Amino acid sequence: MSWMGRLDEVSIPDLLHLISWGEKTGKLVLARQDAEGLLVFRKGKILYAASNSPREALGNILICKRLISEDTLLRALAQQHASERERRLGAILIEAGAITGKTLERVVREQIEKVMAEFFLWQSGFFRFEAMDIPDAGEPEVDARDFLLQRGFNTEQVVLEVVKRVDEARKRREEYAAATRLTVPHSPGDSAPRGSEPLVTPRAIGSLSTIMAEFPSPTFRGEATLTFLRHAASRVRRGVLFIPGSHAFAGAAEFGVDPAGNRADEHVRDLTVPRDHPSILADVMAKRGTYRGLLPSCFWNDYLVTQLGGRIPREVIVVPAVVQGEVMAIFYGDNLPSEVSIGPVAELELALAQACLSQVGAPDPESRTGGSVRSASS
Repeated sequence: MSWMGRLDEVSIPDLLHLISWGEKTGKLVLARQDAEGLLVFRKGKILYAASNSPREALGNILICKRLISEDTLLRALAQQHASERERRLGAILIEAGAITGKTLERVVREQIEKVMAEFFLWQSGFFRFEAMDIPDAGEPEVDARDFLLQRGFNTEQVVLEVVKRVDEARKRREEYAAATRLTVPHSPGDSAPRGSEPLVTPRAIGSLSTIMAEFPSPTFRGEATLTFLRHAASRVRRGVLFIPGSHAFAGAAEFGVDPAGNRADEHVRDLTVPRDHPSILADVMAKRGTYRGLLPSCFWNDYLVTQLGGRIPREVIVVPAVVQGEVMAIFYGDNLPSEVSIGPVAELELALAQACLSQVGAPDPESRTGGSVRSASS
């Protein structure tokens, strides 16, 4: 059994309520011109959420949230790679006493909520729900297995948390606009629907592994992110790594950020900048080239400055990592609180490209760095 329709006629929260209330088992595929999403349910509970945007691996999230140390992650990964049987990273960390089961569940749920928050911003597109039998046992042999919990999460509760997350982000933007007496730019909206056909013909599905493999997006692993951030910290005093989602650039990791009254890691991970509005991140995304110079003034650039502490840097460096034609990550860096000029950045570009390429196995990192550096006058 399957049903389909348009998202401008049935909202995603309403869809999730129907699936939860009916205790449905199956997959919900969401699609628009520039993005796709997937939600998997068992008896109305959410098992898994993904999109075709780059995603963070479990180790990366645990490191960036400072829940484990770098040494702990590397030991756990070595143990995972040496194991004769397939083992989840989360299970290894729990056995080692590095994290608790509740911590793992909280992180997985937060990641599901972060993915779903993207979908809640869609105003158009299509959906298809396919009912299917999903066994209670068996683990998919893909990177995303660490974000799959057998019992799932209460869909209604997750929806409430996602709505809260989206509302809090909007409130932060509105408070900034009120404080600066500026107007939050109006969003151009979602891309136009893909004509009259709701979705491609569904594939035959027989396992969770097959379902999850439909979205083979690039994955950030903790060890690669740490290697790059260490290299970046030797070039600039402050930096933030952004991951482009279908609707916004989302903060993933940082160093040197010290917002008043907030934990820097949590603050940065809650930081988003829309993709469809003018900003330095959107500009670098479009031109696929490094920007270096004074940060131009516009609503979202000024908002970014405010969220990172409020002081305008003398010079910034914004580096995209282009992998197989797609921008997988964007690094923002400056030298605040000092006014020291940023030094050579060619090695920084290469380090970011290598960190991303290590996740997808693409060749020749030097050819994927995103091109030459653009100055403020470019």
